[in-house]
Amino acid sequence: MFRPIASIFALFFCLTMVNAEETFIMINGLTNEHIVEFGPHSTEQVSPCSTFKIPLSLMGFDSKILQDATTPTWNFQEGYVDFLESWKSPQTPLSWMKLSCVWYSQVLTTELGLDNFRIYLAAFNYGNQDVSGGLTQAWLASSLKISPQEQVGFLQQMVQGKLPVSSYALEMTKTIMRIDVLDNGWTLYGKTGWGGSTKPDGINEIGWFIGWIEKNASFFPFAYQVRSPKIDLAQRVPRVKALLRESHIMTKDLFRN
Repeated sequence: MFRPIASIFALFFCLTMVNAEETFIMINGLTNEHIVEFGPHSTEQVSPCSTFKIPLSLMGFDSKILQDATTPTWNFQEGYVDFLESWKSPQTPLSWMKLSCVWYSQVLTTELGLDNFRIYLAAFNYGNQDVSGGLTQAWLASSLKISPQEQVGFLQQMVQGKLPVSSYALEMTKTIMRIDVLDNGWTLYGKTGWGGSTKPDGINEIGWFIGWIEKNASFFPFAYQVRSPKIDLAQRVPRVKALLRESHIMTKDLFRN
């Protein structure tokens, strides 16, 4: 019996992610229409983990600490977070985003300073805006929290240019977030994240993939979150690609009068 590829992937995902809880929201960024929404955690605030590199990028380029996709280059130093071997190499804004390098974020927030950090978070209306966990740790399974619903709202404001940052900061952040070109010329932008759950509910890992697809004037922000005792990190982006295809948004003629 024939099955669409996306449905086969969904079945494979269910079989390989036993006890996984998925939450997914996607809206039309221009009309606010909810295209897809499912899962139990759409309004629950948790750590943004490495998805926080998106607002950090806006802050960095807007404050001119970050200059372009390859500048500044910062070198690894003894004592920096070295969870991945690739993080021990010199990092640029582009490699920071692609490799999800934690220590680059921490150098950036140190350069930014706590006062500016707080000002940007308030201006972005980002999650609970709680930085009590510290300038270099707040977003790492600590005090700063955001829900999938809030992630989508933040991305919508960002892409529409409604956040109080320069157009250059938005342009460069989009440049280093670009992931792929999908069906019918839709461009995928996004950032993954991973961390531990702060709730003793038997599920102790949280994975994120947030972003949007864009074509001409249309864009669709989304937030995907998965919780499981053990997450297959490689499945987050393919899973969202399958969900995007199952929504049929990329096959519709959105530009007809």
